[in-house]
Amino acid sequence: MCETAIKNVKYNSAISLIEDGKYVEAYEALIDLNGYKDSAEKAKEIYGQYKAEKLKTAKVGDYVAFGSYEQDNNTSNGKEDVEWLVLVKEGDKALVISRYALDCQKYNTSYTDVTWETCSLRKWLNGTFISNAFSSDEQNKIQNTTVTTDKNPSYSTSPGNNTTDKVFLLSITEVNKYFSSDSARQCQGTAYCYAQGAYKAGNGNCWWWLRSPGCNSYSAAGVDDGGSVINYGDDVDYDNRGVRPILWINLGP
Repeated sequence: MCETAIKNVKYNSAISLIEDGKYVEAYEALIDLNGYKDSAEKAKEIYGQYKAEKLKTAKVGDYVAFGSYEQDNNTSNGKEDVEWLVLVKEGDKALVISRYALDCQKYNTSYTDVTWETCSLRKWLNGTFISNAFSSDEQNKIQNTTVTTDKNPSYSTSPGNNTTDKVFLLSITEVNKYFSSDSARQCQGTAYCYAQGAYKAGNGNCWWWLRSPGCNSYSAAGVDDGGSVINYGDDVDYDNRGVRPILWINLGP
């Protein structure tokens, strides 16, 4: 069978998959056709359904697309889909963390005594970030979460009070729970993140904030470019740390 005939069979199969509502298989089949006939256009038409189905069927360790944010530092081509790593899946909801550090922000805008409850980064994540990264429908899929005041295991610094947030950061306890090694915790920033001032190490990775307090109330814990958890932390007004948002997504209709 000639190549054109093979592609035609695959194309017709992809169209049948669309008609059957099997959008993940259909989208991936259309992309594999590399522009044959109108496969690219068809793939674009079902991309929304593909993302939704991919999200619902994702397993722990999978990457899924949800929301959009400037990442390539080229605003002329619009925002890019945000990739999330699935950390936990419980029934019809999933806990996800951004695959890359999406932005560079201070934990707090000034060097002062703060906790996760009172820091400016929490306000930014649940205000500016969530508004820029998610549509109204997407925001409705993000669950309000009781964010606990996990203590720093190495220091007696007060972690403050529990909060209720849609978007938050991992604690020291959680980052060690969900990432079992330094290599798993290593993270690269997006081009936009680095353009905003995030430190870029020689290995291409960045440092990123955790919500736990550091060795005192003027510092916050983080993860360094090698993936080590820095319990003593950095000054809260450091301006070169990346941000990896975390959230619970409702996977239902």
